[in-house]
Amino acid sequence: MKKDFFYSIIIFLLFAGCNKISEIEQFGLHYQQHQDYKSLSQVLDLMEEDLDTGYVKHVLGEPIDMGFDYRYLIDSTGPNGCVVGAVFHIDDSGKIDQKWIGEVCE
Repeated sequence: MKKDFFYSIIIFLLFAGCNKISEIEQFGLHYQQHQDYKSLSQVLDLMEEDLDTGYVKHVLGEPIDMGFDYRYLIDSTGPNGCVVGAVFHIDDSGKIDQKWIGEVCE
């Protein structure tokens, strides 16, 4: 009986170690669940430029797709009364070439 328990613990630890997600994915998951500024800002800080759009979707979920950029919003407005969110500009090759967070006034 003790052997079975010991083997079960070893198998659990192996699976738990294999399923670790990166720091950026943890912040992305938190953003997807709470749409909060802090986790969205952390994702932007950790993301490099020249990324594939698929990776952005993987981390943050489905965006508001404007065709030329992806937008991820939070439920707050800024001093100008505009919604706050992150914008990922998509270049001609389909890569993210600019990213920023702040008021999105258009």
